[in-house]
Amino acid sequence: MPFRTRSVVALLLAWLALVSHSQAQQVSTLVPNINASGGVSVGPDGNIYVADFGQFLSNANGTTVYRVTPQGQVSVFATGFNGASGNVFDTNGNMLQANIAGGRIDSIAPNGTVSTIASSGFTSPVGVAIDSGGNTFVANCGGGGSISRIQGGVGVPFVSGAPLNCPNGLTIDPDDNLYTANFNDGNIVRITPGGAMSILATTPNSSFRPSGGNGHITYGNGRLYVVGNASAQIFELTLDGQLTLIAGNGTRGHDDGPALQASFSSPNGISLSADGRFLYVNEAASTSGTVLVAPSFPLNPSLVRVIDLGQQFSINVGINGAWADATTPGQGMFFDVLASLGLFFMGWFTYETNQDFVPVIDDRGRRWLVALGPINGNVVNLELLVAEGGQFDQADPVTETPVGSAVLTFASCTEATFEYQLDNGLSGTIPLTRLLPDVYCALLNQGGS
Repeated sequence: MPFRTRSVVALLLAWLALVSHSQAQQVSTLVPNINASGGVSVGPDGNIYVADFGQFLSNANGTTVYRVTPQGQVSVFATGFNGASGNVFDTNGNMLQANIAGGRIDSIAPNGTVSTIASSGFTSPVGVAIDSGGNTFVANCGGGGSISRIQGGVGVPFVSGAPLNCPNGLTIDPDDNLYTANFNDGNIVRITPGGAMSILATTPNSSFRPSGGNGHITYGNGRLYVVGNASAQIFELTLDGQLTLIAGNGTRGHDDGPALQASFSSPNGISLSADGRFLYVNEAASTSGTVLVAPSFPLNPSLVRVIDLGQQFSINVGINGAWADATTPGQGMFFDVLASLGLFFMGWFTYETNQDFVPVIDDRGRRWLVALGPINGNVVNLELLVAEGGQFDQADPVTETPVGSAVLTFASCTEATFEYQLDNGLSGTIPLTRLLPDVYCALLNQGGS
């Protein structure tokens, strides 16, 4: 009997691993009528910000960015744009907005004040993304396709040419790899920090757009979410290239309901809620004609739809234990979830650098840092501390000194990302995997605890 019990548990855990992708549950309409055909971004305040590209693909005359609450209330956030296309929020809460017809990038302060941060070096800019160092990248649809980096108030070339083909949306992962979704074909292109480009996946075409084509793309929950504009569907894409349909039956319409039975019409922008549960997508109200030919297919009026991905991964006591990055042997972390207190404790074993941010312990430069922070879903915000003043096997008092901060984000029971910022200026991102097989974390998460 014990053997059979273990076998059943092993099979169950294997099954849970197979279904660990974001299985969308329901699609609903948040806003049934709005003139907002451009990019979509969820702000730090939890509201959804939707830009107006314009009336037709050939006439990018949209001037407004709207604020939409999660309850569907609409208000004007900012105006004065020239074809408001892709957008993204920076770490200060400002929204960077591309102007595809104006050839510039604007910054919108939280109070709606607009200022231009770069006005040259772009050719029909659409997607915008910001890396861990604060560098801003822009996807240019025109001129065959390119990615620019903003430097000194202008866009300077980063990469160009094939496989870019009117790159539309743009997003970035914790390792600073960029991902763009081509509008003129179905290819999703990965661009490394060094500028190497490769096709990660391709979304389907349709009779509506035989050559295929994508809307925007966003990163979250440890994966990518892609708008298939041609196929009128929404996809999940893992970073190793596995493409999975999560919403849309492939016909053009606005049917709400179970995700794979729902329908979309020329969907474009996409963004993920902070808790990783809801995807927000805008789309055209029209369901006839072709988006490539004006005026047969107006982009406005449009709708804002919500895709409920269901309960996402939440931190639980099943993740306790040792975690590490395989590329840095001899270093790692130990995690301990204090569930009753809603707190997370970790110890980080690493080594000294040539920048002494803690006192020397021994001539080998071993270092232990500790941290404690509140649990928020799949994320922990941590204050990093180093203990000072103690002696080996003695009861001497110990002082804990803050040396930095970190954000720990779990994608699953076996994968996490550790982003750190030390007070001496050192910063970086460490991908983590657990060192031992999961025993019951997946079971606890499946039960929502």
